[in-house]
Amino acid sequence: MIGRLMVLVLALGAPFAFATPAQASSDSTCYPDWKVKQTAYQGCSGMALLAPGNDTRINLLMLLHDRHGDVGVSHATSYDAMERRGAAQPFDFGTFALDLGQKPPESGEIGDFMGSRCVSNQRGQTDFEAALTAAKSLSADESTILANARRTMNPECGDGSDMRALVAEAAASVRSATGKSFADYLRGAAAFYDGDYATARGFFQGLAKSPVAWPKEAAAYMLGRVELNLAMVNAFDEYGYPAEAPANANELVSAERAFKAYIAAYPKGAYTMSARGLLRKIYWLAKDNDRLLAEYVAAFKRPNLDGSTVSLADLVQEMDVKVGEALDVANVTDPQILAMLVLKKMRQSDDPEYQSDEKPISRSTIEGLRSRFAGQEALFNYLLAAHALYVANDADAALRLLPANVTGSGYLAYSQRALRALSLDAKGDPGARAAIAAALAESKQPYQRGTMELALAMHDERAKAPERVFAADSPVKDPEVREMLLRYHAGPKLLRAQASAKGVAKQERDVALYTLLYKHITRGNYKDFLADAALIPAGTRPKAEDDYTTPVYTNIAIFKWPGQKDGYVCPSLTTLATALAGAPKDAPSLLCLGEFARLNGFDSGASWPDLSASLDTLPPKDQLGGAPSQFPGKSFSRLEIYKGVIADPAAAPTAKAYALYRAVYCYGPSGYNSCGGTEVPLSTRKGWFNQLKKNYPSSPWATKLKYYW
Repeated sequence: MIGRLMVLVLALGAPFAFATPAQASSDSTCYPDWKVKQTAYQGCSGMALLAPGNDTRINLLMLLHDRHGDVGVSHATSYDAMERRGAAQPFDFGTFALDLGQKPPESGEIGDFMGSRCVSNQRGQTDFEAALTAAKSLSADESTILANARRTMNPECGDGSDMRALVAEAAASVRSATGKSFADYLRGAAAFYDGDYATARGFFQGLAKSPVAWPKEAAAYMLGRVELNLAMVNAFDEYGYPAEAPANANELVSAERAFKAYIAAYPKGAYTMSARGLLRKIYWLAKDNDRLLAEYVAAFKRPNLDGSTVSLADLVQEMDVKVGEALDVANVTDPQILAMLVLKKMRQSDDPEYQSDEKPISRSTIEGLRSRFAGQEALFNYLLAAHALYVANDADAALRLLPANVTGSGYLAYSQRALRALSLDAKGDPGARAAIAAALAESKQPYQRGTMELALAMHDERAKAPERVFAADSPVKDPEVREMLLRYHAGPKLLRAQASAKGVAKQERDVALYTLLYKHITRGNYKDFLADAALIPAGTRPKAEDDYTTPVYTNIAIFKWPGQKDGYVCPSLTTLATALAGAPKDAPSLLCLGEFARLNGFDSGASWPDLSASLDTLPPKDQLGGAPSQFPGKSFSRLEIYKGVIADPAAAPTAKAYALYRAVYCYGPSGYNSCGGTEVPLSTRKGWFNQLKKNYPSSPWATKLKYYW
């Protein structure tokens, strides 16, 4: 996830690399919430339907995609990318934008906020040479002289740059009127890159009456850039942030006038889209949020492939950074942006410990916005339905607002189908599963299918029918969804079936078998463990210690544990299971079971999602895998094993001493229990420590233990 986000940052340009989005930011340690109904914002838990918990940029990008259709969408072609587009895992804006955002043209044209004035040098050289080639009245010798002069320009836009001297000699040797126009443009460009804006302005103004088309047009565009760069002198502080006072107002006005003149003269010119982007920069520097927002609204309405070097995803990100904090339902009239804000204002935490003092937007407030959605009634009614389900928890009210039959594959149509299915599911309607399956079948755009696969899997889990997810005709194909159900919810029968099923991916079979054997051995089903261990394929080897790519829950070879000869000596796991099947309270065998669990990362003291091999810490109740497990028996705890041995009057001194040592160490060195089970107070741990030191002073465990925690 992090790698995908970094790719997007690079694509959007350096100014965004350290910018915190005003509407929603990403978190490099973010764990997604595996649920479809997202009421609170969580950076990496986006769903493919319009929802309050989504990153606002995701919601807006979906609506803009609906406006422009598939034009310019960078459809994935690789296998991995196609898998990602259909994946059920919740996503962040960066991941979503990589699949849904338009790919900008391959060019070095200056964008809206990207880089210094020198960023346009490469594109400028390409355009200059192309214009020379197209100029029929230019001799070959002059074309070569001018092209070579342009190639010598390699500006760095720093102190001491002197591009002017490099082109002066070439310009002096050009004699034709056409050549002089190109030469004057070249001299103006050199002065511009050198930071000599007054000289640059003089050359560019002089080209206003040039009979040669390209120098005349390019100079008109460059006049705006000259004034804008003058305005930016002292506009930023030493750290690169905008100064508190607005940039030089007079130069900003001149820059705006120049860019608007260029756009009026060349509405489809080579640099029209760049000029529009720089108008946004002018309004941002002037702290004129109203006009800046108007420019974004206009940009969002333009066709996606109109020559812009900035994609819709770029624009959404840019708006969020540059004007996001100023956006409010009171000052926004554009229906798409307004819908994004209304959904954001529906957010509320579903955790009582994190409730905000700010109440979600009311239905009456949304009703007051109805006139702004003229012609967008379907979107407005969707917002009311979303409020009914997400805020008021009134599924019936949501259903009354959602059409029963919706056509189209866009995100609004999909959201209507999905929200209707979720509403039916929320009220326990018998038709809920069919509605979810129908919405899944109609999923066409990126991530829509995965969202409904997650919804269907959660429905079947809550209905205590996870086997439907694994039926031959099941539409739930996402491996992570299927594996989470196996790990946390499935019972022995389903696990055994999937562990030996033909036509099932090896990883899924291994996850099923791992889960089956883990839960057998940790829940006292020792005979069943011995029987099902026969399903481990011959030749299975444990993964290497430095293998961080193979999932923990596929490492079925650990159930061939050979025991240990050092420390507390233990036989193989098979021997242990055989012994415990006949004597389930045998202290040495139980302690060795604890050793097997400890050495293989089975401790469940951490909260979900934890990185251990434990399967006893369930996800939250409202997420996939959070329903009660269908596997019988209690969760495993090493601490409870140690407590039992400590309390067993028949336990041998060696076993007692080791149990006391390990029980105390369950809290070391942090003071937090890492062994699961019922917590014990510090006084109890102190008592164990003293008991070990007093009753078994000659044991190696008493010698090793220096502290209690």
